[in-house]
Amino acid sequence: MAKTAQTDLHLTAAQALVQANELCQKGDLTAAERRHLAGLFVAAAEPLSAAVQWLRLPEAERIGADGISPALAKQVTLWANLRNEMSSVAARLAADLGLERVYGAEDHLSDVAQPDFATFKAAVAAEPGQVDLFKHNTPTFHAVPEESMKMATAAAEVMPVMKWKNSPRFAELDADAQWLSMLRSEKMGRVGRQRVAAWEAQNLRMAVTIREATAPIAGGRALLLVGAAHKPFIEAYLRTLTDIELVSVPAMLDAKTADCAQ
Repeated sequence: MAKTAQTDLHLTAAQALVQANELCQKGDLTAAERRHLAGLFVAAAEPLSAAVQWLRLPEAERIGADGISPALAKQVTLWANLRNEMSSVAARLAADLGLERVYGAEDHLSDVAQPDFATFKAAVAAEPGQVDLFKHNTPTFHAVPEESMKMATAAAEVMPVMKWKNSPRFAELDADAQWLSMLRSEKMGRVGRQRVAAWEAQNLRMAVTIREATAPIAGGRALLLVGAAHKPFIEAYLRTLTDIELVSVPAMLDAKTADCAQ
């Protein structure tokens, strides 16, 4: 879709992002300007930021116009209504807070450092119990009630699971089961060590992206939404940086603001 938007706007991805950033600085955008900004974000390969603009528009204004075609408007509507952490939480929260965009931190440049998939699969199969570790199918995990809860099927289980997945204990157990176990495995050998190296490189690049995104808001706050497996690694890297303070998610979820009824 980015290529289509670039063709429609006669812009490269870099040019679209420059124009988008300039328009974001204006503030108090009209509906036409928001539609145009959404189109710029699509062209810049920033679909979630396009979704933020779409969500900030009244529903009747979410139409194909002002540089965004009807086909692209339909696609942005789909992005804005996806049920995942990026659209349901990040984009909607940004729109509710009056922010103009979100920043993607995902990185796959380190995929080139990963071992060949077939070789890795064979190495995993050679290590008894490795698949069970990956799946948390161990007595240690079974002893945690929240590990078997499913947020998708029971609203009452959302908060307990969120607290568990963000806890230091989960981070310790998950990192050991999924990653440190491969370093200990003699059967996986260099293949396991190579996979962990690629994983660490990926998380390091993500931490760099986060630091760059927070640079303009020194003294401000940022919310990072990331897979639970990434969390302990990225946090470890962020703790080595200056002017970064990490907030405990379980403690934050336990806190109640003055205007919070529950």
